[in-house]
Amino acid sequence: MSALSLAAPLWLLALIPLPWLWAPLRRLVSARAASIMLRHPLITGLDAPLRPSRAARWVPGLWLAAYAALVLTLTDPTWQGDFIPAPPPARSILLVVDASPSMQAEDFPTENGQFISRMAAMRQGLLRFIAARPHDRFSVVVVTGSAGTLVPMTADHAVITYWVRQLTAGINGSDTALGDGLAVAISHIAATSQAGQPAPLLVVWTDGFSTGGLMTPAEALALAHAHDIHIYTVNLAPVGSTPDDGQPSLAQLADLTGGKPILAGDLAAMNAVANQIAASETPISARPTERQQWPLYAGLLLLTAALLLAAQGLLIRDQGGRA
Repeated sequence: MSALSLAAPLWLLALIPLPWLWAPLRRLVSARAASIMLRHPLITGLDAPLRPSRAARWVPGLWLAAYAALVLTLTDPTWQGDFIPAPPPARSILLVVDASPSMQAEDFPTENGQFISRMAAMRQGLLRFIAARPHDRFSVVVVTGSAGTLVPMTADHAVITYWVRQLTAGINGSDTALGDGLAVAISHIAATSQAGQPAPLLVVWTDGFSTGGLMTPAEALALAHAHDIHIYTVNLAPVGSTPDDGQPSLAQLADLTGGKPILAGDLAAMNAVANQIAASETPISARPTERQQWPLYAGLLLLTAALLLAAQGLLIRDQGGRA
């Protein structure tokens, strides 16, 4: 709903004298001499006040209108329009990505019937996922024979995109320390929660096999339960590959923590990961707090100047016409 707001409404008190100014201003205009030109000494009586012309009668009204416009300018008026829709709240998302040797396997089907490596498919899915959430912050934890933070939490998507493109399978060790990766991620989330900030979303991207590390997925699951953390798992194992026989499985990690398991065994499923996770999140409606605003003081200043110029023009025209 549109409305007019005044930052300094007390200036409106200066408009109170307006009704009493009309008569004195009319007398002032009527008392002006017909001309200021030099007269012959024998010619007398021509400098006596004459009745103002029809156009000059508008001068007092123009002066009062200019005064009123100037007073309104001093109130700093602003026209407020509709509320501006608030952008969706930014989420912090912690990505646990698998860079173990098993991600080198070129068995991930593409749309044209060819195959690419699981790592290449994951990079494509991660980039699409990040691009679909332009307002969110991201952090990346890499899992190989050990686990560590590759990129701390940042809102700079260019940085995140760069490091995702640099991901390579088998860069450190021959195992998949999935439990350690979850432990690193959960410790970050716990620290964030203890600081009073909203807990980041935890999304695990892996081909589903945990083969090493100091912490088992079962222990990581207990840790997630202790901190009330929901885990979303994206299983990159192609359709028809050997099922995950670890305990718990990726699906169980997600289900038991209140997250969502996603089987992304082909590019179509991979490209739909962002939508599936978004559909599973609890929507957070941000209330609009800002309105469209158009300051009016500049226009009122121009109006004041235009009214004064118009009044002066009428006076010059009237005086010249009677000279």
